[in-house]
Amino acid sequence: MPFTGNYIRYPLGTWPSTAETYCQTNTSAPDYGTCYGVFQKLYFVQGDTTTYPVGSLPCEQAGNCIRFTTVQWYYTFTIVDNSSIKKQILLYFVRSKHHSNIRYYNCGTFMVGTESIANPDNAFILDFDGGLPMRTRLAARSICNVYDPITNSIFDIQSQTIGYRALMEYYTNALGLKIIGAFINGMSNNTFFATIAFIGYAVESSPSLIMPLEYERYLSFNELRSVVGWAADGVSQYGWNADDIIRVLKELFPDRAWAVFDDRQYVLYLYNLTPDYVPDWLIEKLTPTAMKVLQSPADATVAKAWLDLLNERNAQISPQAELP
Repeated sequence: MPFTGNYIRYPLGTWPSTAETYCQTNTSAPDYGTCYGVFQKLYFVQGDTTTYPVGSLPCEQAGNCIRFTTVQWYYTFTIVDNSSIKKQILLYFVRSKHHSNIRYYNCGTFMVGTESIANPDNAFILDFDGGLPMRTRLAARSICNVYDPITNSIFDIQSQTIGYRALMEYYTNALGLKIIGAFINGMSNNTFFATIAFIGYAVESSPSLIMPLEYERYLSFNELRSVVGWAADGVSQYGWNADDIIRVLKELFPDRAWAVFDDRQYVLYLYNLTPDYVPDWLIEKLTPTAMKVLQSPADATVAKAWLDLLNERNAQISPQAELP
């Protein structure tokens, strides 16, 4: 079975070109809870809901943070889930840049690792920690230098934009990226996390669903899970048969816009869409030889929402559109 390669950017509050992304965590400061230099949204942990009720933090009001009121061992920020249809995933690298107020050995850091979605009891399939060369030591707003065993060099992590990671290979059928760090040095509360992760992986080549869908909603549709996997980008969602995917989507989402790419005939099927809504970057990624409209959009806002969300998930634009 041939594999389709994927190289995806997952931003959580920052971007490669962002030099400073941070939140004010000094509770005595007049701008406490304000976050600066944020791309889309980052994570902010504050469990004191008496002093700081939910929705009261400036970053919540500005819409540039996701508030956590309970401290967690780790925080998942992206998922690739093909566990229901048993599609193999080959993970071959993860690179990331971190911003946080956590201090660990005088370096601002938290760790990023993979998470087992297929086996929730095994949350640590492979972590970039434990003395391995993938150990994370990257954060903006830090004051120390770091030795990188991959490039055999020392660099200042204040000026570093993208971290280095060792190449690796790991087969699974469901994986996720998580932040591990809320437990470090007692910094379990009043903490912010921002990262951008670059994940390179491959999936068995097959038809794909192009439709941004919330993971929790995907899990609620057993019939959908039986024909296609889920990915945070809304593009790398692979199944076994294009006809089955289309059949299920017509039943479940008759009022939503979606597309299905048949990788055998290289045809991109459009539903509640027309070719002018398909972005150039998606055409370059899929290289279809033809596009067929299954149903034209009765409401242009449905097609526009699909395009905006797709661009947002793939960091082309950041409209913060709501799912219809």
